[in-house]
Amino acid sequence: MAAKEDTRQLEDRPREILRLIVRSYVTSGEPVGSRTLAKAMDWKFSPATIRNIMADLEDEGLLAQPHTSAGRIPSEKGYRFYVDNLADSGRLSRSDERYISRMLSESETPEDVMSRTSIVLSTISKNVGIVVAPPLAATVLKHIEFVDLGDGKILVIFVSTAGLLQRKLIRVSEKYTQDDLDSAGRYLEEKFSGKTLTEIRNELLRMMQAERTVLDRMLSLLQTWHETLAQDPVIPGGVVYLEGTVNIISQPEFADVERMRMLFQMFEEKGRLVKILNECISSIPAEGVKIAIGSELGVPGMRHFTLITSSYVTSDHTTGFLGVIGPTRMEYERAISIVEYLGRLVGEMINA
Repeated sequence: MAAKEDTRQLEDRPREILRLIVRSYVTSGEPVGSRTLAKAMDWKFSPATIRNIMADLEDEGLLAQPHTSAGRIPSEKGYRFYVDNLADSGRLSRSDERYISRMLSESETPEDVMSRTSIVLSTISKNVGIVVAPPLAATVLKHIEFVDLGDGKILVIFVSTAGLLQRKLIRVSEKYTQDDLDSAGRYLEEKFSGKTLTEIRNELLRMMQAERTVLDRMLSLLQTWHETLAQDPVIPGGVVYLEGTVNIISQPEFADVERMRMLFQMFEEKGRLVKILNECISSIPAEGVKIAIGSELGVPGMRHFTLITSSYVTSDHTTGFLGVIGPTRMEYERAISIVEYLGRLVGEMINA
């Protein structure tokens, strides 16, 4: 019986050492040495014993040694093991919950909820907060309006049954009067309220087989809008609310100018960002948190980053998502808690 206990204890030692190294490195940003760990463990193990365990963890690919004489830092594999096995699944503090309640209770529209949520995610996690609205093509029509802006430009205003409002500027070669546009909006609402944009387009195509009068011009207008959406890399994944990129600048591991340039280029090209987010979250259910670390993101320029995401569902059964982007050296427990909490809350607030 004693032998079994000793074996279990030996197995627990490297787990505890790895847990302490991750937490120490997240806090300090400095490689962690054996004496630091021995002190943190009240000298339960000698520095020599800890060095041997650290060497074993390094052999297993869980730790890395940036310099010959330096301590160790977690590897990507080490962070993954930590998240999967060692991180505490704690809840948000009461002060965080009060801050969230205060910020989001002032929201007047679903768009305001999403914008404020990106700020909350950034503020609490001290990283980049991101919220992506549900894809427009899948949202259900409640109201649609076309506004003539002149010079072949038309503003399309789309309101979903969940209350999400999205605007898009399109360019047309055919001339439409405002009366034409008003008639088109009324017709679409009367005939297709409760259907998605994709369903509306397909239904109009079917109807055109029998009727080629007003439907012809209406489909041309809708087709132009649909093609504009397809060409825009942001819209298929939803409107993007991004907050807190300045938080990345203060992290010591991002002092490298080239690394920062690539990151901010990606933030500016939001289509690339949405594509990455869509790929990362596509395999998770409507509820739940997913964590992609380093190379798991599938983007060479983001190998030093972690993405923590969760989805939310609106009343018309469309899905958006939110999350946190930051360095792999992030406070995982807190970031996971805030993303999980807001994943539930945002859907409830939008549907209310």
